[in-house]
Amino acid sequence: MPKPAEPHTSPLVEHRRYHPQPDGHQHGYHQLLFGLAGATELEIDGHAYRVDERTGLIVPAGSHHEFLGFDGNLQLVADFPARSVALPARLMARPRTFSLDGAFGSRVRALAAWRAAAAARGPQTDWQLAATLAAALADCLGMPGDQEVFPLMAVDAYLRASLASPLRVAEVAGHFGWSVRRFQTLFAEAFGDTPHRYQTRLRLDRALQLLTQSALPLAEIALASGYPDQTTFTRSFTRRFGQPPGAWRAAARG
Repeated sequence: MPKPAEPHTSPLVEHRRYHPQPDGHQHGYHQLLFGLAGATELEIDGHAYRVDERTGLIVPAGSHHEFLGFDGNLQLVADFPARSVALPARLMARPRTFSLDGAFGSRVRALAAWRAAAAARGPQTDWQLAATLAAALADCLGMPGDQEVFPLMAVDAYLRASLASPLRVAEVAGHFGWSVRRFQTLFAEAFGDTPHRYQTRLRLDRALQLLTQSALPLAEIALASGYPDQTTFTRSFTRRFGQPPGAWRAAARG
């Protein structure tokens, strides 16, 4: 059953089936549909889209969309409020289908199965799944047509691969051939955030995955996520999620 379109500030990841009767709404958060079975058709801004077991769809925040589910449809749906998980704003700015073939499709299906098994768990599950899905999506998607303006996904990939190092904007800008001022302007337009704030979101997304997918001590998670020490990591994590990483891990393992 589709969830009522209500605003929220944390990500939500769940299985949904859509009714065979036409319906529609809009909401203030981005939505990603990952097809698992059957098919659902949507209309956004006069364009038709289909989600099935080979196809996913980005539904931008604020886009009114009509939808209709066929018998047997099932989707893993991720609701991503702006600045929750780390994904470039421009990537989420327009409707876009993407393929669920290959390793990415297998990864999504494995996460969907894990979500079904963890149905009774708390918000830690949603955050972990959202961060993992965001990282997998960023890894598989490019932005054709944007390369001559600003290499959005190449910058994103560079930052994801460099989390263990301090962010030096001048080095990143020079790597992509921009002046610092021009790079910061283009980055803010494309990512909806500053480089340092976006890197913080990337680091905390990485930490979420390590907290629940590994048995690493907190000090090692801090270093692997790019923090100089456990104290700095704990302060940053608590500021964002409202509880320290040790308590978060305990709740996730409940």
